[in-house]
Amino acid sequence: MSDFRRCERDLFSSQFATIGTKGRRHPQTPDDFRTDFQRDVHRIIYSQSFRRLRHKTQVFYFPQNNHVSTRMDHVRFVASAARTVARCLGLNEDLVEAIGLAHDIGHPPFGHQGEKFLTGIFEKYGVLKQIMPEFSHEVYGLRVVDWIAKRDSEKPGLNLTWEVRDGIISHCGEDFRSCKLVPGSKEKNLDQIKTREEAGNPATLEGCIVRLIDKIAYVGKDIEDAREAKIIQKEKIPSQLRDELGTTNGKIIGTFVEDMIINSKDKDYIAVSPRLGELLHRLIEFNREYIYRSSEAEGYKKQAGKTIKFLFDDLLNELKRTNRFQSYPDANASNSVPLVYDLLREFVSIDMKDVYKPEDPDELIVLDFVAGMTDSFAIRSVSDVFIPKMTV
Repeated sequence: MSDFRRCERDLFSSQFATIGTKGRRHPQTPDDFRTDFQRDVHRIIYSQSFRRLRHKTQVFYFPQNNHVSTRMDHVRFVASAARTVARCLGLNEDLVEAIGLAHDIGHPPFGHQGEKFLTGIFEKYGVLKQIMPEFSHEVYGLRVVDWIAKRDSEKPGLNLTWEVRDGIISHCGEDFRSCKLVPGSKEKNLDQIKTREEAGNPATLEGCIVRLIDKIAYVGKDIEDAREAKIIQKEKIPSQLRDELGTTNGKIIGTFVEDMIINSKDKDYIAVSPRLGELLHRLIEFNREYIYRSSEAEGYKKQAGKTIKFLFDDLLNELKRTNRFQSYPDANASNSVPLVYDLLREFVSIDMKDVYKPEDPDELIVLDFVAGMTDSFAIRSVSDVFIPKMTV
């Protein structure tokens, strides 16, 4: 080990801290300066898939108000709060940061509604159900970091550690009343998991922190965003929730984080008190009724669904028509080819060269391309394909 690289055991003192990794999908020479998990943080933040999160929906479609959250804001909030908890518990801060930043990297455009739109496509194209029964951003997130995400001109696939990959695929699934998370098996085969139920609990305490913080980080911020958008007023929040949790995102997160630290100190599990677990459940139910089902959050749901479905069908037709772009006009021959077709061609022929096998279904290629889109690019692409341009 380099003289410049500090020992993880010196940095993270808890007997329950994750020290070292089970490994990566492909062997990697150790870094002279960074821990394995710190190295993963850098691989994640420099990847194109991560950077696109800045233009993906958290709750409200492609917000133009800079004070309203995007998916990028959410993962940064989660990573920050999770790191605070890990530090106070003596757990591995680099690992929670990596999981926190990457946990939503598999989200498609239009947030959780986008997942439902893609699940509908799975029903139409049954070959996709062999990959996963329905679209799950957790399961798909593992595919993104293993096969699709790339750092600019490098080959696709981030080759992350097993523990970070486990944290990504296992970060969701609560019934929102859970107060305690006990780490799951370290022997699970991540490559065989097709549903969030199969993923189970994260195998590390650090992954359990992210899984609980994920709910805490979004519930308060979604309220602030809704207030910023004039969807709800502070007085709409039940007085008991206001009194016990606070009315600002900072106060809500602070209350839960403090409770989590107190109830998890020197334990082999991560927990919040039953009282705050109940309040978290009630706050999420409040958000579901007054924010997530509001006309502002769902007002363009039908249009967003049509956007995803139209693009998928149209791009699949183009991929099959051109035999995966083996028969395709020269890119400079005409300016009438929609830009999204050219970008799909680059994705297949350049970005993902040698990744797809001949036996891989064309539907999988289109799924990877569409699921990686930002909200705004999906909308521009429909316009590009559907609306004629001036020629003279």
